[in-house]
Amino acid sequence: MEGLSDWPKEGTHSDVPAQQCPPNMTKWLRNLDSKLLSIINTIAEAGGGVWIVGGAPRDVMLGADVTDIDLAVDLTPQKMLTLFPDAIQTGVEFGTLTLRGGDSMYECTTLRTESQYLDGRRPEVVNWGTSLEQDLQRRDFTINAMAIDVSRMILHDPHNGLLDLERGVLRAVGHASLRLAEDGLRIMRAYRFMDRNEAGIWYPDNNLAQALSQKRRMLSNVAPERIWSEFKKILSGRNVSLVLALMLKDEVLEIVLNTEWNLASPIFEAISEFTLNETDYLAVFSILLSETDRNQIPDLLNNLKVSKYERDSVIGIVSRMGYVPNNVIGEIRVHRYVLGEEAANHLQLEYLIRKFSIRLPQVSMDECSLQEIEQLINKSYQLPPLKFSGKSILDGNQLMNLTAITRGPKLGNLKSWLHRIQIERDIQSEQEMIQILSTLVWQNSDGNEWPKVQFP
Repeated sequence: MEGLSDWPKEGTHSDVPAQQCPPNMTKWLRNLDSKLLSIINTIAEAGGGVWIVGGAPRDVMLGADVTDIDLAVDLTPQKMLTLFPDAIQTGVEFGTLTLRGGDSMYECTTLRTESQYLDGRRPEVVNWGTSLEQDLQRRDFTINAMAIDVSRMILHDPHNGLLDLERGVLRAVGHASLRLAEDGLRIMRAYRFMDRNEAGIWYPDNNLAQALSQKRRMLSNVAPERIWSEFKKILSGRNVSLVLALMLKDEVLEIVLNTEWNLASPIFEAISEFTLNETDYLAVFSILLSETDRNQIPDLLNNLKVSKYERDSVIGIVSRMGYVPNNVIGEIRVHRYVLGEEAANHLQLEYLIRKFSIRLPQVSMDECSLQEIEQLINKSYQLPPLKFSGKSILDGNQLMNLTAITRGPKLGNLKSWLHRIQIERDIQSEQEMIQILSTLVWQNSDGNEWPKVQFP
Protein backbone atom coordinates (compact mmCIF):
# COMPACT_ATOMS: atom_id res chain seq x y z
CA MET A 1 0.00 0.00 0.00
CA GLU A 2 1.29 3.44 -0.94
CA GLY A 3 3.01 5.24 1.91
CA LEU A 4 3.70 2.08 3.90
CA SER A 5 7.01 0.28 3.55
CA ASP A 6 7.13 -3.50 3.55
CA TRP A 7 3.36 -3.74 3.26
CA PRO A 8 2.27 -7.27 2.33
CA LYS A 9 1.36 -8.20 -1.18
CA GLU A 10 -2.35 -8.58 -1.95
CA GLY A 11 -3.57 -12.15 -1.68
CA THR A 12 -6.45 -13.76 -3.53
CA HIS A 13 -9.83 -12.02 -3.44
CA SER A 14 -12.58 -13.39 -1.24
CA ASP A 15 -16.13 -14.18 -2.33
CA VAL A 16 -17.60 -11.79 0.28
CA PRO A 17 -18.59 -8.15 -0.36
CA ALA A 18 -16.19 -5.69 1.25
CA GLN A 19 -16.16 -2.20 2.68
CA GLN A 20 -13.34 0.10 3.65
CA CYS A 21 -12.10 -0.48 7.16
CA PRO A 22 -13.38 2.09 9.67
CA PRO A 23 -10.78 4.69 10.71
CA ASN A 24 -9.96 3.08 14.07
CA MET A 25 -9.45 -0.28 12.39
CA THR A 26 -7.22 1.29 9.74
CA LYS A 27 -5.13 2.93 12.45
CA TRP A 28 -4.77 -0.44 14.21
CA LEU A 29 -3.73 -2.16 10.97
CA ARG A 30 -0.99 0.40 10.34
CA ASN A 31 0.60 -0.59 13.65
CA LEU A 32 0.62 -4.36 13.15
CA ASP A 33 3.82 -6.18 14.04
CA SER A 34 6.23 -6.54 11.13
CA LYS A 35 6.52 -10.30 11.79
CA LEU A 36 2.78 -10.70 11.25
CA LEU A 37 2.96 -8.62 8.05
CA SER A 38 5.75 -10.90 6.87
CA ILE A 39 3.59 -13.98 7.50
CA ILE A 40 0.72 -12.43 5.55
CA ASN A 41 3.07 -11.55 2.71
CA THR A 42 4.49 -15.10 2.53
CA ILE A 43 0.97 -16.53 2.18
CA ALA A 44 0.02 -13.97 -0.48
CA GLU A 45 3.19 -14.58 -2.51
CA ALA A 46 2.32 -18.30 -2.51
CA GLY A 47 -0.97 -17.45 -4.20
CA GLY A 48 -3.10 -17.66 -1.09
CA GLY A 49 -5.74 -15.50 0.50
CA VAL A 50 -5.36 -14.53 4.15
CA TRP A 51 -7.67 -12.67 6.52
CA ILE A 52 -7.68 -11.68 10.21
CA VAL A 53 -10.78 -13.26 11.74
CA GLY A 54 -12.30 -14.10 15.12
CA GLY A 55 -12.13 -11.78 18.08
CA ALA A 56 -9.58 -9.29 16.78
CA PRO A 57 -11.91 -7.35 14.42
CA ARG A 58 -14.54 -7.28 17.18
CA ASP A 59 -12.15 -6.05 19.87
CA VAL A 60 -10.63 -3.41 17.60
CA MET A 61 -14.07 -1.91 17.01
CA LEU A 62 -14.86 -2.05 20.74
CA GLY A 63 -11.63 -0.24 21.55
CA ALA A 64 -10.49 -3.21 23.64
CA ASP A 65 -6.96 -4.61 23.82
CA VAL A 66 -6.37 -7.24 21.13
CA THR A 67 -4.63 -10.14 22.85
CA ASP A 68 -4.89 -12.76 20.10
CA ILE A 69 -4.84 -12.48 16.33
CA ASP A 70 -6.25 -15.42 14.36
CA LEU A 71 -5.83 -15.92 10.64
CA ALA A 72 -7.95 -17.71 8.05
CA VAL A 73 -6.31 -18.86 4.80
CA ASP A 74 -7.44 -20.61 1.64
CA LEU A 75 -4.30 -22.77 1.43
CA THR A 76 -4.38 -26.36 2.68
CA PRO A 77 -2.60 -27.25 5.94
CA GLN A 78 -0.06 -29.25 3.93
CA LYS A 79 0.75 -26.21 1.78
CA MET A 80 1.00 -24.03 4.88
CA LEU A 81 3.49 -26.45 6.43
CA THR A 82 5.71 -26.15 3.40
CA LEU A 83 5.65 -22.35 3.77
CA PHE A 84 6.12 -22.47 7.55
CA PRO A 85 7.96 -25.69 8.44
CA ASP A 86 8.41 -24.53 12.06
CA ALA A 87 4.64 -24.17 12.57
CA ILE A 88 3.09 -25.98 15.52
CA GLN A 89 0.48 -28.51 14.41
CA THR A 90 -2.09 -27.40 16.98
CA GLY A 91 -5.04 -29.14 15.33
CA VAL A 92 -3.93 -30.00 11.84
CA GLU A 93 -6.82 -32.46 11.35
CA PHE A 94 -9.13 -29.44 11.63
CA GLY A 95 -6.82 -27.26 9.53
CA THR A 96 -5.31 -25.34 12.43
CA LEU A 97 -1.63 -24.48 12.79
CA THR A 98 0.14 -22.04 15.09
CA LEU A 99 2.58 -19.83 13.22
CA ARG A 100 5.61 -18.32 14.90
CA GLY A 101 6.12 -14.60 14.46
CA GLY A 102 9.04 -13.56 16.61
CA ASP A 103 7.83 -13.54 20.22
CA SER A 104 4.18 -13.85 19.14
CA MET A 105 2.10 -16.81 18.03
CA TYR A 106 -0.72 -16.65 15.47
CA GLU A 107 -3.35 -19.35 15.13
CA CYS A 108 -4.03 -19.99 11.46
CA THR A 109 -6.90 -22.11 10.13
CA THR A 110 -7.65 -23.22 6.59
CA LEU A 111 -11.08 -22.24 5.26
CA ARG A 112 -13.34 -25.24 5.47
CA THR A 113 -16.76 -26.66 4.84
CA GLU A 114 -18.31 -29.10 7.28
CA SER A 115 -21.01 -31.73 7.44
CA GLN A 116 -23.45 -32.18 10.32
CA TYR A 117 -22.37 -31.92 13.96
CA LEU A 118 -23.99 -35.15 15.07
CA ASP A 119 -22.61 -35.08 18.63
CA GLY A 120 -22.91 -31.35 19.31
CA ARG A 121 -19.16 -31.05 19.76
CA ARG A 122 -17.29 -31.48 16.49
CA PRO A 123 -18.05 -31.80 12.77
CA GLU A 124 -18.29 -35.32 11.35
CA VAL A 125 -16.27 -34.40 8.26
CA VAL A 126 -13.96 -31.46 7.57
CA ASN A 127 -13.27 -30.46 3.97
CA TRP A 128 -10.82 -27.74 3.00
CA GLY A 129 -12.45 -24.88 1.15
CA THR A 130 -11.70 -21.60 -0.57
CA SER A 131 -14.89 -19.76 0.31
CA LEU A 132 -14.60 -17.11 3.01
CA GLU A 133 -18.37 -16.69 2.79
CA GLN A 134 -18.97 -20.31 3.84
CA ASP A 135 -16.33 -20.07 6.55
CA LEU A 136 -17.91 -17.00 8.14
CA GLN A 137 -21.35 -18.59 7.79
CA ARG A 138 -20.42 -21.36 10.23
CA ARG A 139 -19.22 -19.01 12.98
CA ASP A 140 -21.21 -18.49 16.16
CA PHE A 141 -22.17 -14.83 16.50
CA THR A 142 -22.28 -11.96 14.04
CA ILE A 143 -19.74 -9.93 16.03
CA ASN A 144 -17.28 -12.81 15.57
CA ALA A 145 -18.02 -13.31 11.87
CA MET A 146 -16.01 -10.46 10.39
CA ALA A 147 -12.77 -10.72 8.42
CA ILE A 148 -10.08 -8.16 7.63
CA ASP A 149 -8.07 -8.22 4.41
CA VAL A 150 -4.93 -6.56 5.74
CA SER A 151 -3.16 -5.89 2.45
CA ARG A 152 -6.21 -4.13 0.94
CA MET A 153 -7.39 -2.64 4.27
CA ILE A 154 -10.95 -3.80 3.67
CA LEU A 155 -13.48 -5.44 5.97
CA HIS A 156 -15.78 -8.33 5.10
CA ASP A 157 -18.92 -8.20 7.26
CA PRO A 158 -21.62 -10.29 5.58
CA HIS A 159 -23.73 -10.69 8.74
CA ASN A 160 -23.74 -7.06 9.88
CA GLY A 161 -21.55 -7.61 12.90
CA LEU A 162 -20.56 -3.93 12.92
CA LEU A 163 -24.19 -2.89 13.21
CA ASP A 164 -24.74 -5.32 16.10
CA LEU A 165 -21.65 -3.92 17.82
CA GLU A 166 -23.12 -0.43 17.50
CA ARG A 167 -26.53 -1.58 18.78
CA GLY A 168 -25.06 -3.67 21.61
CA VAL A 169 -26.98 -6.79 20.53
CA LEU A 170 -25.78 -10.38 20.58
CA ARG A 171 -27.09 -12.27 17.54
CA ALA A 172 -26.30 -15.69 16.11
CA VAL A 173 -25.10 -16.16 12.55
CA GLY A 174 -28.08 -17.58 10.68
CA HIS A 175 -30.48 -19.78 12.64
CA ALA A 176 -29.66 -19.57 16.36
CA SER A 177 -30.84 -23.08 17.26
CA LEU A 178 -28.71 -24.59 14.50
CA ARG A 179 -25.61 -22.66 15.60
CA LEU A 180 -26.00 -23.84 19.21
CA ALA A 181 -26.77 -27.41 18.16
CA GLU A 182 -23.48 -27.54 16.25
CA ASP A 183 -21.46 -26.95 19.41
CA GLY A 184 -23.06 -26.81 22.86
CA LEU A 185 -20.18 -24.69 24.17
CA ARG A 186 -21.59 -21.78 22.18
CA ILE A 187 -24.26 -21.53 24.88
CA MET A 188 -21.56 -20.64 27.43
CA ARG A 189 -19.85 -18.32 24.96
CA ALA A 190 -23.13 -16.47 24.45
CA TYR A 191 -23.42 -15.66 28.15
CA ARG A 192 -19.76 -14.63 28.26
CA PHE A 193 -20.17 -12.20 25.36
CA MET A 194 -23.20 -10.63 27.05
CA ASP A 195 -20.94 -9.06 29.67
CA ARG A 196 -19.34 -5.94 28.22
CA ASN A 197 -17.76 -4.84 31.53
CA GLU A 198 -18.07 -1.03 31.90
CA ALA A 199 -20.46 -0.95 28.93
CA GLY A 200 -22.96 -3.12 30.81
CA ILE A 201 -24.90 -6.03 29.35
CA TRP A 202 -25.61 -6.85 25.73
CA TYR A 203 -28.81 -8.84 25.59
CA PRO A 204 -29.40 -11.54 22.94
CA ASP A 205 -32.00 -10.98 20.28
CA ASN A 206 -35.24 -12.95 20.58
CA ASN A 207 -34.09 -15.87 18.39
CA LEU A 208 -30.89 -16.40 20.37
CA ALA A 209 -32.61 -15.87 23.73
CA GLN A 210 -35.12 -18.63 22.96
CA ALA A 211 -32.46 -20.96 21.60
CA LEU A 212 -30.27 -20.63 24.71
CA SER A 213 -33.03 -22.06 26.87
CA GLN A 214 -34.30 -24.61 24.34
CA LYS A 215 -30.84 -26.00 23.55
CA ARG A 216 -29.41 -25.89 27.09
CA ARG A 217 -29.14 -29.67 27.31
CA MET A 218 -26.56 -29.59 24.52
CA LEU A 219 -24.11 -28.71 27.29
CA SER A 220 -24.22 -32.33 28.42
CA ASN A 221 -22.25 -33.17 25.23
CA VAL A 222 -19.47 -30.72 26.05
CA ALA A 223 -16.32 -31.72 27.95
CA PRO A 224 -16.33 -30.31 31.52
CA GLU A 225 -12.92 -28.71 30.95
CA ARG A 226 -14.32 -26.64 28.06
CA ILE A 227 -17.36 -25.60 30.12
CA TRP A 228 -15.18 -24.53 33.05
CA SER A 229 -12.87 -22.59 30.74
CA GLU A 230 -15.82 -20.46 29.62
CA PHE A 231 -17.55 -20.37 32.99
CA LYS A 232 -14.59 -18.89 34.82
CA LYS A 233 -14.45 -16.14 32.19
CA ILE A 234 -18.11 -15.45 32.97
CA LEU A 235 -17.29 -15.40 36.70
CA SER A 236 -14.54 -12.84 35.99
CA GLY A 237 -16.88 -10.36 34.29
CA ARG A 238 -17.87 -7.01 35.77
CA ASN A 239 -21.58 -7.78 35.35
CA VAL A 240 -21.38 -11.42 36.40
CA SER A 241 -24.38 -11.19 38.75
CA LEU A 242 -26.66 -10.19 35.87
CA VAL A 243 -25.25 -12.89 33.60
CA LEU A 244 -25.67 -15.55 36.30
CA ALA A 245 -29.25 -14.43 36.84
CA LEU A 246 -29.90 -14.85 33.10
CA MET A 247 -28.31 -18.31 33.17
CA LEU A 248 -30.51 -19.19 36.14
CA LYS A 249 -33.67 -17.94 34.42
CA ASP A 250 -32.82 -19.96 31.31
CA GLU A 251 -32.15 -23.07 33.48
CA VAL A 252 -28.59 -23.21 32.18
CA LEU A 253 -26.91 -22.71 35.55
CA GLU A 254 -28.62 -25.81 36.90
CA ILE A 255 -27.11 -27.89 34.09
CA VAL A 256 -23.63 -26.39 34.41
CA LEU A 257 -23.38 -27.08 38.15
CA ASN A 258 -25.90 -29.93 38.45
CA THR A 259 -27.50 -28.09 41.38
CA GLU A 260 -30.90 -26.53 41.94
CA TRP A 261 -31.07 -22.76 42.36
CA ASN A 262 -33.56 -20.19 43.58
CA LEU A 263 -33.94 -17.02 41.50
CA ALA A 264 -34.90 -15.13 44.66
CA SER A 265 -31.67 -16.08 46.43
CA PRO A 266 -29.75 -13.08 47.84
CA ILE A 267 -26.45 -14.47 46.57
CA PHE A 268 -26.85 -12.61 43.26
CA GLU A 269 -27.20 -9.27 45.07
CA ALA A 270 -24.14 -10.13 47.16
CA ILE A 271 -22.13 -10.95 44.02
CA SER A 272 -23.23 -7.68 42.44
CA GLU A 273 -21.92 -5.66 45.39
CA PHE A 274 -18.74 -7.74 45.68
CA THR A 275 -17.79 -7.05 42.05
CA LEU A 276 -18.26 -3.27 42.23
CA ASN A 277 -14.55 -2.67 42.80
CA GLU A 278 -12.86 -5.81 41.49
CA THR A 279 -13.64 -9.31 40.32
CA ASP A 280 -12.05 -12.41 41.81
CA TYR A 281 -13.63 -15.32 39.95
CA LEU A 282 -12.92 -17.85 42.71
CA ALA A 283 -14.46 -15.59 45.36
CA VAL A 284 -17.48 -15.01 43.09
CA PHE A 285 -17.80 -18.76 42.55
CA SER A 286 -17.59 -19.31 46.31
CA ILE A 287 -20.44 -16.84 46.93
CA LEU A 288 -22.45 -18.64 44.25
CA LEU A 289 -21.90 -21.91 46.15
CA SER A 290 -22.43 -20.44 49.61
CA GLU A 291 -25.97 -21.84 49.99
CA THR A 292 -25.01 -25.24 48.58
CA ASP A 293 -24.63 -28.25 50.89
CA ARG A 294 -20.93 -28.21 51.75
CA ASN A 295 -20.68 -31.98 51.45
CA GLN A 296 -21.66 -31.69 47.76
CA ILE A 297 -19.12 -29.02 46.82
CA PRO A 298 -16.02 -31.26 46.40
CA ASP A 299 -17.88 -33.52 43.95
CA LEU A 300 -19.29 -30.51 42.13
CA LEU A 301 -15.79 -29.10 41.66
CA ASN A 302 -14.39 -32.48 40.60
CA ASN A 303 -17.13 -32.85 37.99
CA LEU A 304 -16.20 -29.45 36.55
CA LYS A 305 -12.56 -30.58 36.29
CA VAL A 306 -11.24 -27.43 37.95
CA SER A 307 -7.54 -27.33 38.81
CA LYS A 308 -6.31 -28.46 42.23
CA TYR A 309 -5.48 -24.85 43.10
CA GLU A 310 -8.99 -23.70 42.16
CA ARG A 311 -10.58 -26.60 44.01
CA ASP A 312 -8.60 -25.99 47.20
CA SER A 313 -9.21 -22.23 47.01
CA VAL A 314 -12.99 -22.54 46.68
CA ILE A 315 -13.27 -25.18 49.39
CA GLY A 316 -11.11 -23.01 51.66
CA ILE A 317 -13.18 -19.87 51.04
CA VAL A 318 -16.48 -21.68 51.59
CA SER A 319 -15.23 -23.48 54.73
CA ARG A 320 -14.36 -20.11 56.34
CA MET A 321 -17.75 -18.55 55.62
CA GLY A 322 -19.59 -17.63 58.80
CA TYR A 323 -16.45 -17.16 60.90
CA VAL A 324 -14.75 -13.88 61.83
CA PRO A 325 -11.77 -13.14 64.11
CA ASN A 326 -12.37 -11.53 67.49
CA ASN A 327 -12.03 -7.77 67.39
CA VAL A 328 -8.64 -7.68 69.10
CA ILE A 329 -5.32 -6.88 67.47
CA GLY A 330 -3.75 -10.27 68.21
CA GLU A 331 -6.62 -12.21 66.61
CA ILE A 332 -6.61 -9.91 63.60
CA ARG A 333 -2.86 -10.46 63.19
CA VAL A 334 -3.34 -14.24 63.18
CA HIS A 335 -6.25 -13.95 60.73
CA ARG A 336 -4.15 -11.91 58.32
CA TYR A 337 -1.10 -14.19 58.73
CA VAL A 338 -3.07 -17.36 58.02
CA LEU A 339 -5.10 -16.02 55.09
CA GLY A 340 -2.49 -13.69 53.62
CA GLU A 341 -3.87 -11.80 50.62
CA GLU A 342 -7.24 -13.54 51.10
CA ALA A 343 -7.80 -11.89 54.51
CA ALA A 344 -9.38 -8.72 53.06
CA ASN A 345 -11.61 -10.75 50.71
CA HIS A 346 -12.75 -12.94 53.58
CA LEU A 347 -13.88 -10.01 55.73
CA GLN A 348 -15.67 -8.43 52.79
CA LEU A 349 -17.48 -11.71 52.12
CA GLU A 350 -18.49 -11.95 55.79
CA TYR A 351 -19.93 -8.46 55.55
CA LEU A 352 -21.97 -9.40 52.48
CA ILE A 353 -23.15 -12.69 53.97
CA ARG A 354 -24.68 -10.83 56.88
CA LYS A 355 -25.90 -7.82 54.90
CA PHE A 356 -27.88 -9.99 52.50
CA SER A 357 -28.81 -12.67 55.07
CA ILE A 358 -27.26 -15.50 53.06
CA ARG A 359 -28.15 -18.88 54.52
CA LEU A 360 -25.06 -20.98 55.19
CA PRO A 361 -25.97 -24.66 55.52
CA GLN A 362 -24.35 -26.65 58.33
CA VAL A 363 -22.81 -23.53 59.91
CA SER A 364 -23.54 -21.68 63.15
CA MET A 365 -22.32 -18.23 62.20
CA ASP A 366 -20.27 -16.10 64.57
CA GLU A 367 -22.41 -13.28 65.91
CA CYS A 368 -21.03 -10.09 64.44
CA SER A 369 -22.81 -6.92 63.31
CA LEU A 370 -22.08 -5.10 60.07
CA GLN A 371 -20.58 -2.25 62.08
CA GLU A 372 -18.26 -4.66 63.90
CA ILE A 373 -17.10 -6.20 60.60
CA GLU A 374 -16.44 -2.72 59.21
CA GLN A 375 -14.25 -2.08 62.26
CA LEU A 376 -12.42 -5.37 61.63
CA ILE A 377 -11.83 -4.41 57.99
CA ASN A 378 -10.42 -1.01 58.97
CA LYS A 379 -8.18 -2.44 61.71
CA SER A 380 -6.85 -5.16 59.42
CA TYR A 381 -6.15 -2.62 56.68
CA GLN A 382 -4.32 -0.25 59.05
CA LEU A 383 -2.31 -2.98 60.80
CA PRO A 384 1.42 -2.72 59.97
CA PRO A 385 3.30 -5.80 58.73
CA LEU A 386 4.76 -8.17 61.34
CA LYS A 387 8.17 -7.03 62.54
CA PHE A 388 9.53 -10.57 62.22
CA SER A 389 9.17 -12.50 58.97
CA GLY A 390 6.34 -14.53 60.44
CA LYS A 391 8.36 -17.73 60.65
CA SER A 392 8.51 -19.35 64.08
CA ILE A 393 11.38 -17.84 66.07
CA LEU A 394 11.92 -21.00 68.16
CA ASP A 395 12.46 -24.08 65.99
CA GLY A 396 11.97 -27.72 66.97
CA ASN A 397 15.60 -28.31 68.00
CA GLN A 398 15.57 -25.33 70.34
CA LEU A 399 12.31 -26.46 71.92
CA MET A 400 13.66 -29.99 72.49
CA ASN A 401 16.70 -28.52 74.28
CA LEU A 402 14.56 -26.17 76.37
CA THR A 403 11.81 -28.65 77.30
CA ALA A 404 13.25 -32.16 76.86
CA ILE A 405 10.22 -33.02 74.73
CA THR A 406 11.14 -35.52 72.02
CA ARG A 407 10.06 -35.29 68.42
CA GLY A 408 6.39 -35.95 67.89
CA PRO A 409 2.92 -34.37 67.94
CA LYS A 410 3.38 -32.71 71.35
CA LEU A 411 6.49 -30.88 70.18
CA GLY A 412 4.68 -29.69 67.06
CA ASN A 413 1.69 -28.51 69.07
CA LEU A 414 3.91 -26.56 71.46
CA LYS A 415 5.76 -24.95 68.57
CA SER A 416 2.45 -23.90 66.98
CA TRP A 417 1.18 -22.48 70.31
CA LEU A 418 4.32 -20.38 70.71
CA HIS A 419 4.18 -19.32 67.07
CA ARG A 420 0.62 -18.08 67.56
CA ILE A 421 1.64 -16.03 70.60
CA GLN A 422 4.57 -14.64 68.60
CA ILE A 423 2.18 -13.47 65.85
CA GLU A 424 -0.46 -12.15 68.26
CA ARG A 425 2.07 -9.99 70.14
CA ASP A 426 4.28 -9.26 67.10
CA ILE A 427 7.39 -10.53 68.88
CA GLN A 428 10.79 -10.57 67.20
CA SER A 429 13.12 -11.47 70.09
CA GLU A 430 14.26 -15.03 70.79
CA GLN A 431 14.86 -14.14 74.43
CA GLU A 432 11.29 -12.88 74.81
CA MET A 433 9.93 -16.12 73.33
CA ILE A 434 11.99 -18.18 75.77
CA GLN A 435 10.57 -16.08 78.60
CA ILE A 436 7.03 -16.72 77.35
CA LEU A 437 7.74 -20.46 77.14
CA SER A 438 8.60 -20.45 80.86
CA THR A 439 5.12 -19.08 81.68
CA LEU A 440 3.14 -21.69 79.72
CA VAL A 441 1.58 -24.66 81.49
CA TRP A 442 2.37 -27.38 79.01
CA GLN A 443 3.80 -30.24 81.08
CA ASN A 444 0.54 -31.91 82.12
CA SER A 445 -1.97 -30.67 79.56
CA ASP A 446 -3.30 -32.11 76.29
CA GLY A 447 -1.31 -30.70 73.38
CA ASN A 448 -4.21 -31.19 71.00
CA GLU A 449 -6.14 -28.52 72.90
CA TRP A 450 -3.43 -25.87 72.76
CA PRO A 451 -3.97 -22.81 70.52
CA LYS A 452 -2.66 -23.19 66.97
CA VAL A 453 -1.75 -20.93 64.06
CA GLN A 454 -5.01 -21.38 62.22
CA PHE A 455 -8.28 -19.70 61.29
CA PRO A 456 -10.98 -20.42 62.15
